[in-house]
Amino acid sequence: MSIVPFEFLFLTPYTPSCQTCYLLDKVFFRTALKYPEESKCSSQDFIVELWTDLFHKENNEGEWHEVPMTFQSSEKLVDAHQVVSYYGVDLLVTCLGKYKFTYRAKHRKDNDYQWAAWFNVNGCLEVRRQTNHLTTFIQVPEVSQVTHNIYIGNFTAAQEAHLNGFDGLLNVSDEAQVYAKQLSRPIILKKLPIAFGANVVISETHLLEAVFWLRAMSDLCNKIMVASRDGHGRAGSILIAFIFAMNPNLSFEEAYRFVNDRHFVYPHRGLRSALERLYVRE
Repeated sequence: MSIVPFEFLFLTPYTPSCQTCYLLDKVFFRTALKYPEESKCSSQDFIVELWTDLFHKENNEGEWHEVPMTFQSSEKLVDAHQVVSYYGVDLLVTCLGKYKFTYRAKHRKDNDYQWAAWFNVNGCLEVRRQTNHLTTFIQVPEVSQVTHNIYIGNFTAAQEAHLNGFDGLLNVSDEAQVYAKQLSRPIILKKLPIAFGANVVISETHLLEAVFWLRAMSDLCNKIMVASRDGHGRAGSILIAFIFAMNPNLSFEEAYRFVNDRHFVYPHRGLRSALERLYVRE
């Protein structure tokens, strides 16, 4: 029992319900709490969370976890002497599949959470692959500079690498291959196929091989591109690994931010633990 009685006024998406979205969509989760005006509570006195097993940009492990929902606004229901506070969080989904979600909240002085629905009653979110007309973003070259001579790009950028001065290309897609005969100018081409999806754990062997190749080629090539189908997940994970390996003063979060500040990326499942085993920090 909460020291301040409250109730969930609405849930979006609702629990229970079944929703669909597409990979790399941003999903907007919203809720509101209603509580007595006489309690003199502030909206900041409540901890409101989404509870989910969804893969998203800030969590790549696919296990049940809490996601803090931030305060949006408040209003007073004058006739009912009630206050309604609104909370929300936006998540960018990074893996295909079916996932569950629900909501919970508590007053900061409470020990236990109050759940928005009964035990084991959750909403369902199905993340689907984009159809052809929704994947125009991979048909447009997208490339960003990460270090002085290492870049990250998508499949279309990789196909045009030889036209834009690149003399080194590391392609980590397993379904979007680039072949030497497609490139009309000399280029050092390395293939390191990694399966699609943020739930795929990139092997330590692949990480070591990619870092070794990039380290060697950075002294030989003027411009190197690391590419995957969309240029975000697999290519992003390899660039995070390279920055982490080459800069022992950086934490995983700092290496991630370094790459993400230059190009939108998200890490694959288990990347942090693998890198911290391979490149131990003191």
